[in-house]
Amino acid sequence: MAQININTSQNVLITHPAASLGKRVLSQMLDFTILFFYLMAIAVVLGALDVNSTAFMLILSLPAIFYSFLMELFFQGQSVGKMAAKIRVVKLDGSQATVINYFTRWLLRLIDIPFYGSVAIITVATNGKGQRLGDIAAGTTVINLKENTYFNDGIFKKLPVNYQLQFSEVEKLSEKDIRIINEVLNHHRKNRNRSTVDMLMKSKEAIIKKMGIQSGTPPLQFLQTILKDYNYIISESTYKD
Repeated sequence: MAQININTSQNVLITHPAASLGKRVLSQMLDFTILFFYLMAIAVVLGALDVNSTAFMLILSLPAIFYSFLMELFFQGQSVGKMAAKIRVVKLDGSQATVINYFTRWLLRLIDIPFYGSVAIITVATNGKGQRLGDIAAGTTVINLKENTYFNDGIFKKLPVNYQLQFSEVEKLSEKDIRIINEVLNHHRKNRNRSTVDMLMKSKEAIIKKMGIQSGTPPLQFLQTILKDYNYIISESTYKD
């Protein structure tokens, strides 16, 4: 399975596998099911109202026609089907796709429709980078967000009783920073090797620079502490509210 390297805002390289053909087909089936019931609902409503206007029907069908483009554009490369399958559209370098990328992918779907998706299936299966024709033209692919699901993969952790805040400067970090830290920690836990150790060190360097602090704490322990401090601040804020 192809591997897609994503360089995060902290200059940390995280590898995601390209989405499997099965997941992509499953997500498409779910999306098509949603669109089918949407169009059926329109037909039923117009029939009940005795409206027989091709133009009106076309206007109401526009959300279905542009569904994949609009969903991927406004939900960072995901449709409802992709959310369910935990896959996402990204550029080949791992960065977030642009409006042009999403539009190009959508436009090339017109080739797939007459052949019931067979062109896309064959292309994805043989391409080597998990790309259909639209992806090749747009310079995108679809990745798995997670290889495995663990209960404690999320950024929200249960803190020990009477936990004490270690770094108040954690308030300078965004939720995106915290999610990247959490992903790095999860990746290290599942793949303990030299590259993940380097990843921990680079993450620590990026975080202490952003927080404006110095710390001699080992990278793994430091990042775990930052995650706990973030949860502490969130819980305190929630309690005060």
